[in-house]
Amino acid sequence: MKVLALASILSTFAVEVLAMALPSTPFVCVNEEVLATYPIGKNKEVQARVLSCSDLPNVMGRSAGQKRQTNVCGNACTTNCFSPAGGGPNPNDCQVIADALLYDSQNIGALFNIFVGSPIYMQYASCETFFVNQASYNETYCRTDWSSIVSYVATNCQSQQNAHGGNCVASDQTWFIQVQTS
Repeated sequence: MKVLALASILSTFAVEVLAMALPSTPFVCVNEEVLATYPIGKNKEVQARVLSCSDLPNVMGRSAGQKRQTNVCGNACTTNCFSPAGGGPNPNDCQVIADALLYDSQNIGALFNIFVGSPIYMQYASCETFFVNQASYNETYCRTDWSSIVSYVATNCQSQQNAHGGNCVASDQTWFIQVQTS
């Protein structure tokens, strides 16, 4: 019984260490290709883009057995602030993105799909955010949770916290949301 408890604690610790080991540099989409662009929010002032990145797994390269959809809405993630200090994006700019996500949740639907190898990028003024699916399968997530994470990271990963933006990494490492200065 003690061995199981110790294994559980060590696996939780390992996940947290891996989350902390992520690079503290802005997310870069290698050989970025814009697959779709659309405005979101009540005033359509936030631009969203679906991207294709050569450094991420590709949906088309998966076997038929791996083509599944998993709902990860509500799953926990660990927040990491990027050091050193330098200040993250203006939290007020990020709030515009957070509000646009909430508006779309109420008017389009709470859930959205995030495909393997196709991050979703949003930008408003000094704030940009990415949702990156690192799993080998497509995921479904909720706009309200993304909104909350954008607000939290933008406010809590600033120069006062010796940071310049940050991310929230799923406990199983299959996805992360990043907030940074554009």
